[in-house]
Amino acid sequence: MKKVFTRIAAVLTLAVMLFTTTACAKEIIYVADLTNGTYTSQSAGNGGQGGTQTPDTSTSEYTPSQSSAQTPSSQSAQEGGSGGAQTIDDGNGDGTTYALRVWCAEEDYDMIYEMLDAYAQKYSANTYKWTVEKQGEDTVSAAVIRDVSAAADVFSFANDQIGTLNNNQALTKIPAQYIEQIENQIDVAKVAAMVGEDYYAIPYSYENCFLYYNKSKITNVSSLEGILNTTIPGVEYNLGIDMSDSYYTTMFMYTAGVEIFGAQGNDPTSIDLDNAKAYKACQYIYDLGSKSKLGSIAKAEQYSSLKNGLVAAMISGPHMISQFKDALGSNFGVAMLPTIKFAGESTATQMTSFSGVKLYGVSRKTADVRDAKTTAEALKLASYLANADNQQIRLEVREFCPTDAELFEEAEASGIKTVEVVVAQSGYSKLKPGIIEMSNYWDNMKNFLLGVYKMTYGTQAEWSAELKKVEAKLRG
Repeated sequence: MKKVFTRIAAVLTLAVMLFTTTACAKEIIYVADLTNGTYTSQSAGNGGQGGTQTPDTSTSEYTPSQSSAQTPSSQSAQEGGSGGAQTIDDGNGDGTTYALRVWCAEEDYDMIYEMLDAYAQKYSANTYKWTVEKQGEDTVSAAVIRDVSAAADVFSFANDQIGTLNNNQALTKIPAQYIEQIENQIDVAKVAAMVGEDYYAIPYSYENCFLYYNKSKITNVSSLEGILNTTIPGVEYNLGIDMSDSYYTTMFMYTAGVEIFGAQGNDPTSIDLDNAKAYKACQYIYDLGSKSKLGSIAKAEQYSSLKNGLVAAMISGPHMISQFKDALGSNFGVAMLPTIKFAGESTATQMTSFSGVKLYGVSRKTADVRDAKTTAEALKLASYLANADNQQIRLEVREFCPTDAELFEEAEASGIKTVEVVVAQSGYSKLKPGIIEMSNYWDNMKNFLLGVYKMTYGTQAEWSAELKKVEAKLRG
């Protein structure tokens, strides 16, 4: 515990140094395209705060002033510490001007600017023109492969897309000087970043599903049956799950012992969904369809459902932490996923969820689109954004679980309940397969399991027939 607080204090001190140094030493100008209906603002190092009003399609740019270019590298806000050690140190730059585009999730927009500011301080002899755009991490692959030459230089993406990106020759292979940083991550993150025997991305955050609940309405959340059978005045649903999303409904399949693309999720020839374990999961999902206290609630409706007291508990992931904290206030509670008891079984089984790893990749562009020196700088930036110090910042700001092995171990007793739950649930989770065949899984399994939940398919014969169809889709 002492190590955690020491590291947190150090990072927070560095953040204060960053804002103090930035405010006093340089002027930052963020320029947005007025022809797109956005605005131009100037600030002294606000980390792109005004960018929250910028539409998804707009860009913001930052060029360090001449005064910041004279700042010695020893004054860098992020230099030193484990993160600084992991980013290749080549002094404070050689005076080159770089124009780099970065894609990030909308919720990370301001935080990414702060990290880019710190990077520019670290390499203060260089000049950087940043273009930061909001791009959903779950849809990056479609945007990149549409036109790799037009994609961002550096982008964050969910690990299940790595196979599709690599198959379309859209990722730059990670060079040798960054391998040590990747090898310092937890095992599941290393697997997530790899295609074949090589690394094609750099991990920075681990996630899985867990339970959010309103502490004023329910306290015993250890079993799903217990949650649904509790009498809770004033609520419409005791529990909400997005049953139209196979990311969540696959939990029942995994809990029943079903394997997807083999035990490790990396064997495209191992497709065996039509079996007794799957039927057991289907029976449970089918029975849930008749439970009046379970609501299928889409992501867009989950915040208001909790805030208005419509739902007492919700299964979701870390991407909803800030929204659900706002919705529940002092009644915000989190726990591991509950246990479930399958039909005919005397003991309960701990629910197993998908887990995922967020990765930074660098688009693979031809020399006429991006020269080799700029590609090298993009790789260095990706390494920096994923380093341990910036993982610690995400832990503090967004409550994202780090993948750095030391930070992950410390997070188990960090006092940040959401992260502690993610670490605890990690023992009951399976990494989303990253092979290209996974792209055929989501919609096909979604449609089938949603049909089971809606009681469209209610017999083993029907489940078997539909599962055979899903298997055929996965085989291509």
